[in-house]
Formats: sequence, C-alpha cells, structure tokens
Amino acid sequence: MYYTRRHPASEDHAIDLEHLHAIEEYTPMTSYERRSLRQWVYNGNCPDDNPWHYTDSDGYIMSYLDAYRYHHGYSVKVSYSIIES
Repeated sequence: MYYTRRHPASEDHAIDLEHLHAIEEYTPMTSYERRSLRQWVYNGNCPDDNPWHYTDSDGYIMSYLDAYRYHHGYSVKVSYSIIES
C-alpha cells in the first residue's frame, strides 16, 4: 500500500490541512511529533498515511502520528473516563 502525495493547491490538500488542525487541537503530542506531522502534511501528504507503510494488527495503514510513534519505539495509550455528577 502506498501513500498519495497531493499537490499543495488541490482541494484534497486543503482538506488534509483542516484534518491536521483538528488533530493538533484534540490529540496530545510532543513538539517533535507536532513538527514532524506538520512537515508531512505541508509537503502534500495525508495525515492518515505514513512513509514507512506501517499497518496495524488488522492490516490497515497506520496514521502518520501512530506510525511515527511506532517507528521511534513508543506508543501512547489514552484512556478516557466518564464522570457523572
């Protein structure tokens, strides 16, 4: 499976930039992860693809951020709890 590089003026690239901003707003990440993800997307790539072609246990391509963490030897587990009042 190969990732698709998009032209910076394309409509798909504009959608990828919106997706990037949503990821940055809602996903905890280090400054190194943020810088790397921004560079990846600004160079015309989709945040849902990765240059290493890593896949998860079900065979689906990992997002850039998940693959970046895997490539550098760590992963982040986020757990959520619902607090009722």
